[in-house]
Amino acid sequence: MAALRARRSFLITAGAIAPALLGLPRLAGAAAQCGAGVVVGMPAGPRQALLHEVLDPLLAPAGLVPAYQTASALAQRTRIRAEMGARHPSLDLVVLRDRDLHAIRAEGGLAPVDAQAVPRSAQLLPPFKSLPALVHAWTGLVLVYDKSKFKTPPDSLAALLAPAVQEGGDKDAKERQERERQEREKLGVIGLLDGMAGALAVAGSLAAGKGAADLDAGRAWLTALHEQGARAYADDAALAQAFRQGRVRAALAWRSTVLQWKKDGLTLDTVVPREGLVPTLFQAAPVAAGPDRACAAAYLNALLDPKVQQACADRLYLAPAVDDAALPPETQAAAFTPEEVARVVSRDMDLLARAETDLETFWRTTFHAPPA
Repeated sequence: MAALRARRSFLITAGAIAPALLGLPRLAGAAAQCGAGVVVGMPAGPRQALLHEVLDPLLAPAGLVPAYQTASALAQRTRIRAEMGARHPSLDLVVLRDRDLHAIRAEGGLAPVDAQAVPRSAQLLPPFKSLPALVHAWTGLVLVYDKSKFKTPPDSLAALLAPAVQEGGDKDAKERQERERQEREKLGVIGLLDGMAGALAVAGSLAAGKGAADLDAGRAWLTALHEQGARAYADDAALAQAFRQGRVRAALAWRSTVLQWKKDGLTLDTVVPREGLVPTLFQAAPVAAGPDRACAAAYLNALLDPKVQQACADRLYLAPAVDDAALPPETQAAAFTPEEVARVVSRDMDLLARAETDLETFWRTTFHAPPA
């Protein structure tokens, strides 16, 4: 309790200078109420280590010291739920992936981001301006391929699926399609990754021309891919190894993953599918019961600082969420062009949350069922 009282103590001097140092003139009144610490809930790992190293010094001149409560997304959700009615809740904000943050928000555990208190939110890219939580980094689902295995480089999700052989059709056409199928199999299969059923179902819906919300169409497209030999791999390393061994000709993966492969020496080409760009977002939001909303706002604002954005691109290969990150040439590959950003699709997170269990069951039974 003593530590908690110290963590909430007033630092009038720091509060007075915080707005000037952080560029938060609208927080002038609130900053005086901000204690010496802001408690951030997020999983341990490279992203948390990066924020501790790069973001924390940005807050130090104001005397604001982040304290990280590192635990899994599920543990953060459980903590917030348990503390909704507590007199002394422990978290000011959480930093999580989009689907995990959405689950907490659906339970009433998060407060909306006050754009006036987070002035750098004005620099957010257009697809992220109206979201209830703050996007601080992101990446997108790209088509990655070995160009030596394609006469014409693929540019769409639909191109991954070969035309079905028509029943009762021309015999020569059917024989030609069968020869093409055999040739494709020699060149390798389509690779997919476990743990991405929701994103891939959205991609399948787009490939079928049904927009981003027809998950039945997405499942049908994935089933057709499987019937044509597509294979699911357990993790990034397994899929990369399959590319190296020539067993995969193309795959769907996050661009950040592909950039790590390239750093590791795997030469592949990528393209944003013309049907649309399915994102995965790394977000942050104040906890509804959090005691230091001003401190949370200062941390949220710092997440969008160009130094933090540049570090995420350089070390995690994540794209900036703002339009003024000014990435150096060596990290430009992590970012998406304005034309690609314009193709970011809006996902129905409520729909995906409701369908999560069914999609995971579909994935297991389709791609991992034992042979009959």
